[in-house]
Amino acid sequence: MMKGHQSVEDGIALLSIHDVSPVFENDIVATYDMLIDLGISNFTLLVTPMYELKKSYSLENNPLFSEFLASLQLETSLHGYSHFTKSGSMDEFQKMDRDRVLTRIKSGKAMISKSIGKEPVGFVPPMWKAPRRVAGAAQDARLKYCVIGNNIHRLSDSSILTTADLLLSQGTKSTSFTNQLVEVELGGPVQVGVHPRDHRENKVLGFIADLKDRLDYRFVGYGSYLFQE
Repeated sequence: MMKGHQSVEDGIALLSIHDVSPVFENDIVATYDMLIDLGISNFTLLVTPMYELKKSYSLENNPLFSEFLASLQLETSLHGYSHFTKSGSMDEFQKMDRDRVLTRIKSGKAMISKSIGKEPVGFVPPMWKAPRRVAGAAQDARLKYCVIGNNIHRLSDSSILTTADLLLSQGTKSTSFTNQLVEVELGGPVQVGVHPRDHRENKVLGFIADLKDRLDYRFVGYGSYLFQE
């Protein structure tokens, strides 16, 4: 039976690096270093195992990058399989039936497990967007959580935790969180998604520093919060 919704604690920022793929290797290394320099060491790596369906971008064909990810000892979660559809849409799972979704999730999980040496903990679809059936497929694939929008489905007990807002960068200079300023000033729980190129193209990392140093947000990965690791 599905349990009722409960809110993530105030002052919590669930932090993740999106689009973790060999195609962005240098930017991911730089982003990791900058977060560590800010004193933030607990966050989730959202790994896309076959970015754009190109074998040259797959984890399996980039063992040094996979070894680097393993060395970080951070939580990894599946971030789609290819991130994009064949038509170029980022809403990878919108038109898929549950069986096909499950096949992709299982394939992505297996690729991450083989390449990094440990299973991904959860599933976060591209842009945090996916039909509700994706959460059921993630549960069937024996993942521990699935994030769809503001809802974090803890699959181990069928509970749903909610955040007040999503702060998702677009990886461009125009990225702005102006619409979310009221919520963060009040200390409401948020999800913060960083893209690999943010460190050089916009002020997202400066915004994160402000959340931490001025507003006293505590940054954690999804698994760390959900299972109090």
